[in-house]
Amino acid sequence: MASCKEGDTRETRMLLSTPCHGHVGYVGCRAQSIIGGPPVRFSRDLANCAPPRHRLEVYAPLRGAKTGLQTATLSRCIICTSMSDFFQHGLISTLHRLVDDQIDGRVDDLLPGTGPIDLLLPCHYGEIATAALDAIIDCLRTASFLSSIVISMNGIPDGRTEEMQRYWSRLQKPHVILRNDSPSLLDQLRKHDLAASPGKGLNIWLAFGWLASHRGSGTILIHDCDIANYELDITASLAIPIARMGYSFCKGYYSRVREELFGRVTRLFLIPLVRSLERVIGHTPLLDFIDSFRYPLAGEYSIKFETAMELPIESGWGLEIGSLCELHRHLDPVAVCQVDLAISYDHKHRILDPGRPGEGLLHTVSEVAVSLLTHLEREGCRLDAKTLENVEKAYRTVSKDFVRRYQHVAILNGLPFDVSREQRTADAFAKTLSETSSEFVRGTRSRSLPPWRRILRSDWRPEFSVLAEQSSG
Repeated sequence: MASCKEGDTRETRMLLSTPCHGHVGYVGCRAQSIIGGPPVRFSRDLANCAPPRHRLEVYAPLRGAKTGLQTATLSRCIICTSMSDFFQHGLISTLHRLVDDQIDGRVDDLLPGTGPIDLLLPCHYGEIATAALDAIIDCLRTASFLSSIVISMNGIPDGRTEEMQRYWSRLQKPHVILRNDSPSLLDQLRKHDLAASPGKGLNIWLAFGWLASHRGSGTILIHDCDIANYELDITASLAIPIARMGYSFCKGYYSRVREELFGRVTRLFLIPLVRSLERVIGHTPLLDFIDSFRYPLAGEYSIKFETAMELPIESGWGLEIGSLCELHRHLDPVAVCQVDLAISYDHKHRILDPGRPGEGLLHTVSEVAVSLLTHLEREGCRLDAKTLENVEKAYRTVSKDFVRRYQHVAILNGLPFDVSREQRTADAFAKTLSETSSEFVRGTRSRSLPPWRRILRSDWRPEFSVLAEQSSG
């Protein structure tokens, strides 16, 4: 239990002296203090107050609060804990975290003799030496269950090879560094008519290819390099469903709530769009499959090696939704699951500027929409101009209702919620959907890089650009 310090207010002492066992509640406060204004983060190390995998966040009203290691009148404490429900929704298995323990502490017992487990890190040079990535590397050094780490990068300036070698050597684990946007490599891909725009999709596709040349089986884990509150529990939670339980694909999900509700593209665009499509064209197996995921656009997932070899990969922002559509085509839902990563996810947030539709979240929304419409068309759905016009109308109605729902969630939890801003966001998404639908009618479709099984059967292989390869820690 955390100890009280001189100068702590009465409320602080009550919080520090109150055992926290994964609950969410108000501690030593008056109920009306919640209404006083938007909460601010009050930073204090209270790790001993809760199981170590949890994040304890304390909020104070703006009036008279001092942040940092100063004191403040506490309004509430939120312990980011496991979701205490076990409801099985939709077509796939949902693996909930119901007890307060760390999976990574039991992972060696859970994964004995399960074959190689490789971690794939898609990474842009701009993420190098950030606080988030430094902390991720520190955690991964202790991951005894990982066989190797594939760092698949783009955006590396010329002449930075030694810098990359030194930086990633901190892993002290077997690893390889791939550079995926060198002019010679991109030229190879263009000559074979492959959709090869540099980015996360191409990074993942080429990393799958490198593994195809060095593995014949096993488990592949994937997560981003900008997770600000990373814990090794994330990686362990992704590994177990594939390596121990026998699933072929596992998507991570997590809370997107900190000082306010985040996850705008999922909660205000993708899910309302799926529900709107269901209203207009009816339930389809593909839409029901996507609607089964709690966070379908999460970048944290794991996949069986054999499944990865059969998976086409989109190279833009349609990567995640496109992969789910392909997995629906290749797998029975019984082979698919989602796992609670038991974190309040924090990463860098993208801009939303209605005046810049080709950038930020609006660009993401456009590519997600094109990908989903392309795959629905492949499934036999008729998506002519009239149908898409009806989808747009339905989306405006459904997204407005989702703003109402999330407003009520915020009120119940004492979180700030700007209804006008949320509605403007939904309106901007609706406008982007209208423009994207017009482009779709004119012939715009998403494109995918081919599955590696097909590449391996051909006479051609790309020449991987390997910056470093370390075979032992």
